[in-house]
Amino acid sequence: MTAASKPTKTKRNDLQGIRGFAILSVLGFHCYPNLLPNGYLGVDQFFVLSGFLMCMLLTKSQKLPIFQIFSEFYIRRFKRILPLYFLFILCTMFALYTVFPDTAIFQNQASAGKALLFVSNRPHTGDEDYFEKLSIAMDLFTHTWSLSVEIQFYIFVPLIFLIGVQFKGSMRYGYYTTLVTLSFILYLFSPPTVSFNSVFARIWQFLIGMMTYFISRSRFVQHEKNIRRPEESEKSDKVRLMEENQDLTTETVNKTANLVTKCIILALMISIVLLPKELDPVSSRAFFTFFTGVLIVLSVEDVILNSRVMIYLGDISYSLYLIHWPVYAYVRLIYKSNFWILTGALLVSILLAVVVYEFFEKWYLKQSNAVITVLVLVLFLSNVFYINKDTIQKSMEEKEKVEITPERKYPRLDEMAPNMTLDDAERMNAYWNKHDHMGPELQEPNGVRRHPDHKWFDFQENGTEFKILLTGSSYVKNHHKLIIQECKHRATSISIDEVTGCEPLAAPHKKIDNGKFDASWAAGCPAQLPEFVDFVNTTQPDYAFILTRWFAVGEPYDTNENDLEHDLIYIEMKSQLRKILPNIKRKLFILDSFPRTNKSLYNPTSFERGRRRHAELVKKECGSKCELIDYVDAFWNKTMNAFQSFDNQGFSYFTSGSHLSAHGLEHVRPIYKKICKSL
Repeated sequence: MTAASKPTKTKRNDLQGIRGFAILSVLGFHCYPNLLPNGYLGVDQFFVLSGFLMCMLLTKSQKLPIFQIFSEFYIRRFKRILPLYFLFILCTMFALYTVFPDTAIFQNQASAGKALLFVSNRPHTGDEDYFEKLSIAMDLFTHTWSLSVEIQFYIFVPLIFLIGVQFKGSMRYGYYTTLVTLSFILYLFSPPTVSFNSVFARIWQFLIGMMTYFISRSRFVQHEKNIRRPEESEKSDKVRLMEENQDLTTETVNKTANLVTKCIILALMISIVLLPKELDPVSSRAFFTFFTGVLIVLSVEDVILNSRVMIYLGDISYSLYLIHWPVYAYVRLIYKSNFWILTGALLVSILLAVVVYEFFEKWYLKQSNAVITVLVLVLFLSNVFYINKDTIQKSMEEKEKVEITPERKYPRLDEMAPNMTLDDAERMNAYWNKHDHMGPELQEPNGVRRHPDHKWFDFQENGTEFKILLTGSSYVKNHHKLIIQECKHRATSISIDEVTGCEPLAAPHKKIDNGKFDASWAAGCPAQLPEFVDFVNTTQPDYAFILTRWFAVGEPYDTNENDLEHDLIYIEMKSQLRKILPNIKRKLFILDSFPRTNKSLYNPTSFERGRRRHAELVKKECGSKCELIDYVDAFWNKTMNAFQSFDNQGFSYFTSGSHLSAHGLEHVRPIYKKICKSL
């Protein structure tokens, strides 16, 4: 058969093979991160393939009216992605509520909400990142970050494409190359969390996929022109036969060269994925992105990417990507890092993906747009309800769960109710640990920020008697609502100032307890000491509270406990107090005996040093104008002769962040109720 009579193949099985290779890389990285630390590069291949597919869809509809270009693109992409994605979230939430421990629920409710809105690439906090979440395997929706990036790129890609079609030939490639360069520069010079998660720092990978489509299409069109050129009647059959043979030879040589190049690239990629040592992510990501594009352009069959196994893995890759992580997370949570059990979980994930692909994906892809719209809406609304079911249930049962007596003016911060069980304790403890001192039940609304450069907030109250001030570390944020509740009926205003990790009376100077605790993180605290003074001076309160957990106050003595006049920490405490106290009209309350919750509640050495310094300070510097708030009696178990971190029902008084939990705050409420009555 001559070249002119060969049929043209339009289906690119090798693209599915690349998907298969990419999903295997990602599975290897997630399940065996120590053995395959470079497997995460499979996600970069998915981005390139997505860019290729998006460009192909937009090219097919580019002659339609602009509105129809957008609508056709979004309908086709959302039809492909949303039904399975929303079903995955719903099934994962069902598993979360039924088979996962309660400690995993609260974190994953928030993560599911972000996944549902395709904003999983936005971390919960600035110090969380993708690889940390992978290492603890508690977030069941960690892996949805890549789909969030892709969906967010859908917002821009039609516009990018429509601008690009205005350019012809090399000008078009110049346009895309410029965008690739700008995005890659953003990727290079952004902080790691931004470069990894931001859609703008990932656009270059999608655009390389789009450029590979233009190159592949141009090569295909040129090939079609060559094999369909008109016959020249003046040429003899012999001449034409010679030209056809020459074309066949050239085509064979080109295919061989392409195949050799493709095999070399594949060999390098496989070697990188199998390498047990993590390579530089920037160069590795650039290599995989660029050469995935090259693999797409080299549209020649090979025994790896065109194998039936790799093609089928590519077919089920979307289902497999979504399914594997929750299965792995459950097994990791229950069985830790058992290699064979994790391998079994991987095989189970593949089997589940096959079932979902054959019986759900294939089915919904054949349905009409109307059916898909109904399906997507039902799944989306079901997810909204299911993710927020605890909040909905809580609001419905709030009146039944909260007991407000004539003596209690406010609902309990911990929302404790009669007949709660150990399961309730586990659930609530997990919630308090997750939210720490920033739980919504601990936040008092309507504070007015006084100064843009400081965390100074004023709460205007309805009382008529005095002004109250709270200052200190994050313990101010931890305690402020409780104190406001107990004192607001008498106060005209309550002002708060919080400087996380710092104490108003002294700043950390050295390591604590023979180097076991390094206070270098608090290097900025000395500069904050004048701020504490300034806050009190500008507020001029009647009553003030210093609320903090000791670091500086509990440091080792410079000499000994009987020689505090030569102790640098005590000297600094005395200096600060002399600046603060004259601006407090009536009384200063200082939180004294607060148990430390790092591994053990009670660190006797630093605990007693802090008590000694405070006692000496109050005795010599302010007398009756100062009062120490003592938590010893509240948390001391006389039977066990030790600090108690849980009540008899298993509810924790403290969070893992060493603050008081909502239950712990309720436990010390009588202290502040008594203080506020005595003012």
